Amino acid sequence: MDADVRDRWLSQAGSRLSGAGRRSGAARTAVVELLAREGQCLISAQEIIDRLRASHAGSAASVYRTLDELLALGLVHRLEGRDGSARYEIVDPGLRHHHFVDEASGEVQAFTDEGLDRAIAGVAERLGVALSSRDVVLRGRRT
Repeated sequence: MDADVRDRWLSQAGSRLSGAGRRSGAARTAVVELLAREGQCLISAQEIIDRLRASHAGSAASVYRTLDELLALGLVHRLEGRDGSARYEIVDPGLRHHHFVDEASGEVQAFTDEGLDRAIAGVAERLGVALSSRDVVLRGRRT
């Protein structure tokens, strides 16, 4: 976990949620804090529910409702798995990894690639875009 990414995302999430008129309840706060710590790479709603169950921090409905709100506000990405399950990841320009989805097994693997990062930065520069996030997902079968 990158503490700078965590802190930056928590601040941004708090600002966007309050700016959208969302009140901070215990369940929403627990989901947001867990995502800040553990959502820097993909995590499923069920994994969030399981981790929060021990602290009785909210129901499954609260987790799904919060994830939908965060998605609508552009604070998380959602990646659909082959099995119909979704995984979530916080949106932050400081995250420097991508994902490969193996179509044979459904396995999702994070990877980094400096050449790809440079290419993305170059395209953004040529387009005159200040990147706020990026989401690269490669899908295929291992050879």
